[in-house]
This record gives sequence, structure tokens and C-alpha cells, in this order.
Amino acid sequence: MSIFKKAAAFLTAVGVACSAAACGYNTINALKVEGMDVPAGVYIYYLNAAKSTAMSKLAEENPDLDTSDDNAVKASTLEGKDITTWIQDEATKSCARYVLVEKDFSDLGLELTEESKSTIDTMMSYYWENSRESMEKNGVSEASFRKIVTSSYKSEQIYEHYYGIGGTEGVTEDDVRNYYLDNNIRCEYLAMNLKDGEGNLLKSDGKKEIMAMAEDYQKSAEAALKSGGIDGVKAEMDAIRQDYQTYVDALTAAAEEETTEETAGETTGAETTTAKETTTAKETTTEKADTTEKAETAQTEIDEVPADSPLAEAMTAAEDETETTAEETTDAAEPTEAEETTEETAEKTEETTDGTEEASGDTEETTSEETKESSDDDTDSLDALTTGEDTEEATDPFANEQIISVVHPEDYDDPEDISYTPSENAYNKLAGIEAKDYGKVYIVEDDEVYYLVVRYDIEERMSEDDLWTESTIDNTVYQMNNKKFQDDLDSRADAANVQRNTAAYKRYDPFKLNFE
Repeated sequence: MSIFKKAAAFLTAVGVACSAAACGYNTINALKVEGMDVPAGVYIYYLNAAKSTAMSKLAEENPDLDTSDDNAVKASTLEGKDITTWIQDEATKSCARYVLVEKDFSDLGLELTEESKSTIDTMMSYYWENSRESMEKNGVSEASFRKIVTSSYKSEQIYEHYYGIGGTEGVTEDDVRNYYLDNNIRCEYLAMNLKDGEGNLLKSDGKKEIMAMAEDYQKSAEAALKSGGIDGVKAEMDAIRQDYQTYVDALTAAAEEETTEETAGETTGAETTTAKETTTAKETTTEKADTTEKAETAQTEIDEVPADSPLAEAMTAAEDETETTAEETTDAAEPTEAEETTEETAEKTEETTDGTEEASGDTEETTSEETKESSDDDTDSLDALTTGEDTEEATDPFANEQIISVVHPEDYDDPEDISYTPSENAYNKLAGIEAKDYGKVYIVEDDEVYYLVVRYDIEERMSEDDLWTESTIDNTVYQMNNKKFQDDLDSRADAANVQRNTAAYKRYDPFKLNFE
């Protein structure tokens, strides 16, 4: 090849390379928001998140839709938009929020705290190393992923600047404390299921029995409240809870026993049929032989119980207990170390010619002291078990209590998204209990459960050693104005000046992404 042809080929290759680079450069940024470029990797990440949200919404609206079928999904609409447009619009809005956070953080002169920097580094070290392959094959670089992670911490510090205690919006610690008191309920509840041991819903007579039980519990709690106040009713609720659990355990055991008997009966019937078909000799045996045979059959049935059945487990436990008792009895029959020592010493004493009585006396004294020390140790151990001393953890006096959040329906776009604890009816009852009725036990009827509910004064637990911890304060600060903060950010994102890179939006098709 001549030098001129080589040069021409080189220039052609360079031209192709430059063309490809230009194409990549044209899509290196997906859009501009308020004049700031948004890297393609950031857009792709939010695009995939928007796609996941879209799939969830479509599945809720149309449970029969196969969301793994791209053609079927692409033919769908969401909020009046074709699905691809909806996904792109949501990703664009997320990018706008990202830019606004970046700008606000800079305009306010904020800097990441050392704690935030350390957490970001830790998250990057973990999440990036575990998702590098899927991220990179979809076009999300490590730099873009770090920008996304960092943005959430910048947003948090912006929020603190405005709405933290002592922030520019004037939030005080008393404001935070009062918000917590107004938006949380300290309570206790017991769910009494209206089902039998097999899980079947009870008939009317069964429900009446549970209601009678609940009413008895309510009366005993009322009496405890009158005689012992809040402490009295709390202690009584503990006793009620134990009593009801005993009832449930008995119900379950009875159902398991009935199932076991039915299974054993079927097995016995099959064996009897086979025996009749093969021989009639057993029908003419004596009563004594018949009795012996039945006992042997019963033993056979026990031996053939499946190893994983409740009966087999009970049998194994009983056998273990018997073996343990036997071992303990055997151990008790064997001479103790103290007794062996005494015998050996006595033999040596008898062999000694001088000072026999003195040696014998010393032996008796030593044995007596050793026995006394051993007895004292045993007594101390028993006392520790009885009094609960030296245990690793003390009993939690609030173990059965719940702190549930007050529900604000106006904060939800869809009422079906609201979650009530423990149920809507029980929650409404608890929320409606006034301070003068704290400690009173009420019965709440639901379709499949009867609840015993009682509300307590939450302020009694507002100490730094109990509810009012630093973590609770931080969470409450976040809850107080976060919705307002996010709504404001959304409004600004909707109104932001956005310039989409048409080539990038065309190139980065949400249905070609695969982060699995």
C-alpha cells in the first residue's frame, strides 16, 4: 500500500472514531435543569427507578397484566400518558429535584459533615461493589452513583437548616416534644381471634364464648384499675395475656390431638382390613390374647408415627425426660466426691497408729465444712434464680405496650394506602380515648378478631432513658415538616426550566434497561 493510501486509511479511521466520540458526547448529558447539566448516568438511574414505580402502579390497576411482557406494558397508559412518556417524565422530575438540591446546598453555603462523608464512603464501598456490574452495563458510572447517594445527604442537611431545632424556621425543642405527644399513642391491646384450633372462623356460639371471655377480662381489669390504679391494670393485663395464651395453647393442642387420632384411626382401620383378608384366626382368640394383641397393635401404631409429627415430638420429649430422670437417679446413687474423700481419709486414719482420734476428728471437721460451703453455694444459686439477681437482662415493664402513630388521612392521596394499627376499628377507639379514661379497658369488635384495648399516658415515659432519646428527637424533627419540605421541592421541580437532550432520551430507552 502506498504512503498516500495509508494516510487516507488512517484519516478515515480517525474520522470514524471522532464521529463515534461525538455521538457519545452528544448523549453524555441527558438534560439541563436551570442551566445545570445532568449526567446521563444520573438520568438512567432515575429512569430505572421510574420504570419500577410504573410497573407497580400498572400491576395495582390491572392485576391481570403481565408486566414481564414489554409489548403489553408499552401498550398501557398511566395517568393519561403512554407508559414510556410517563416513565421519562418521572425520571426528568427526579433529575430536576437533584439539581435543585445541588443548587440550594451551594447557595446556602452548606458543607457535608464528616459523619455524612464517612457514611457516603461506607455506602459506596458496599453498594457499588455489589452492583458495579449491573450499573456499568446500563450506563451508570461510579461517579454518577456517588452523586445520587450524596444528594440524599445534602437534602437532609438542607432540611436541618430550615426545620431542625434552632433552624431558620424557628423550630424549638418544645415544639418537637409537643408534636411527638400529639402524634403518638401509648397503648396496649390483646387480639382474641374468632377462629378454632384449625383456623376456621367460629360460628355464633363460638363468638359468644369469646365475647364472654373478653367481658370477664374487662371486668377484672376494671377492678384492678379501681384498686391499684394504672400499675394495677397493667399487672392485670399481663395476667390476662397469660391466661388467654394458655387458652390458645390448649385449643391448638386439642386440634393437633384430634388430627393425630384421626390419622391413627385410619392406620388402624387399614391394618384391621388387611388382617381380616389374610386370616380369621384372630377372631377366635381368647380375651386375654385379644387384649395383648390390641396392646401390641397400639404400640406398633406409636412406633409408626411420622418422626416430624406433633405426637412424635411429644413422645421424644417424654422419652428424653424419662432418660434424663434415670440418669439423674443413677448419678445420685453414685458416691459424691466428698463421700469418696471421707472414706479414703477414714481408711488412712485407721491405718495410722498414732493420733488416731485426732486425725479422725480433723476428717469430720473438714468434711463438715466442705459440705456446708457446698450447701451455701447451692442456696445462693437458688436465691439468685428466685430473686432474679445476676440475670443479664431485667424484665421490661413496657414489653407489652405499643407506641403507634396518629394517622392523618389528609396526608394520603389514596385512602387505601393508609395502614392502621392494630386495625382501623381498634385504632379509632384508641385515638378517641380521652385522658380521663386512660387505663380503662375497652372491647372492640372486628369481623375475625375481638380486641381488648387500653390507652396510657405517654408523657409518663418521656425521659431520655425511655422514649425521648436522641434518635426519637431526630425522627420527630424529620416527621414534623418533611412532607411540607418535599411538597415544596416537587412544586419547584415541576416549574423548573428543563431542556431535554432529545438524542439522549431516544438512546436511553427504559425498556432496554436491565439492572437484574
